[in-house]
Amino acid sequence: MKNSSSKKILVLGTSDKGGAAEYCYKLACLLKDQGNEVVLYVNHKSKNDDFIIEHKVDVIKKTILEKIKLKIIKKYNKLNPPEILKLDDKYCYFGINETVSTINPEKIINHIGFVPEFIFSGWTAGFLNSTDLLLLQQYSKAKLYTISVDMNHLTGGCHYAWDCKGFINGCSSDCPAILSEGYKDLAKINFEAKLNNAHLGNFKIISGSGWTLKQAQESKIYKNQDFFPNLNSLIDTQLMKLTSKKIAKEYFNLDSEKFYILMGCQYGNEPRKGFEYLLESLQITYSKLNVEEREKINVLIVSSDKVNSFDEIPFEKTHIEYITDYKVLSLLYQAVDVFVNSSVEDSGPMMVSEALACGTPVVGFDMGVVNNLVITGFNGYKARLKESNDLAQGILDIYKLSPTEYKNYSNNAIDHIQKYSSFEYAITVLNNILNQ
Repeated sequence: MKNSSSKKILVLGTSDKGGAAEYCYKLACLLKDQGNEVVLYVNHKSKNDDFIIEHKVDVIKKTILEKIKLKIIKKYNKLNPPEILKLDDKYCYFGINETVSTINPEKIINHIGFVPEFIFSGWTAGFLNSTDLLLLQQYSKAKLYTISVDMNHLTGGCHYAWDCKGFINGCSSDCPAILSEGYKDLAKINFEAKLNNAHLGNFKIISGSGWTLKQAQESKIYKNQDFFPNLNSLIDTQLMKLTSKKIAKEYFNLDSEKFYILMGCQYGNEPRKGFEYLLESLQITYSKLNVEEREKINVLIVSSDKVNSFDEIPFEKTHIEYITDYKVLSLLYQAVDVFVNSSVEDSGPMMVSEALACGTPVVGFDMGVVNNLVITGFNGYKARLKESNDLAQGILDIYKLSPTEYKNYSNNAIDHIQKYSSFEYAITVLNNILNQ
């Protein structure tokens, strides 16, 4: 059902492909399909859709005075090298400067061809900061929504805060992500700029999971928001669905008599993916099974890289290259018997929702979309965070389900995603936003 009143909408993202970028792409497609005039404005375009517009970088000629000034700065820096900014990689601290804009809002509006009524900003690292967003909002007078595909919109620069409470209390010079003494105030300066920009532009936030919903409600920047919309993963249930486990297993040459555990992410070496806990949980699971039960289990590992610790998995295992074709990925979810997610710091991942949509139970730590999409005893098992024993218990619970019990879990998984993570669900949430 289309909107009775078409809106002019600008969606912002660093790119249009992969991870968080796909989220914004799907969001733009949904909004467009509802009859709205939509542009997805990105720094790097890879898809052919005509509603995606790539940012044009303005080459500004410098005055003679500016050129002289740059030469002096360059000579000074050569004689007095500035301290190198060192960061703890696990925080994904990409927001280096929130105080200075590098865009001309008028030129961007002219480039997209209309003045937006709504702006949705997703993952814009290396492209736009909160000052840029404020300039776009003030120029267009649009209602601006940030989207928490991670924690960037809530913090002074990091995309994953781990145990740091700076997003709740306000970032300080004690930022654990920044290792260089000379830059310790960077997070504090950025956070205060982001807080001020959000206030001046009346920014609202949309969460991407139950976990990021809680974070947004606690955050100093957005905690006073009246209503917190939540979009869980944006799953195309016409693509990600259960058709035939038998055919899916045949496609991957899997043994119908074996029990297949799927684990994976794009990059297996990321600490936040928690593979150390998954490895430990698989070893615990192995210890609690007899020889015959152990031989029935096979672990499928999907990732772009091969982690050395994969070799320590006690069960028979197979490494599969990261799959980008959604039709093939849908078959993989259908072919396996359980998807295990060991993320310990995550806003998603998308694989949780995709597996559930394909009727595959999920076992995972209480993190990201597992928080509100996985229900123990219903469609999977929600384990206590970082407790490998509990994760192992979840794997064992699914392994020991009777065929009838498993079918109930599978049906519940599909129904739950349709209700809380499908395009149809998202359209209802978006229409409420657009028609307020």
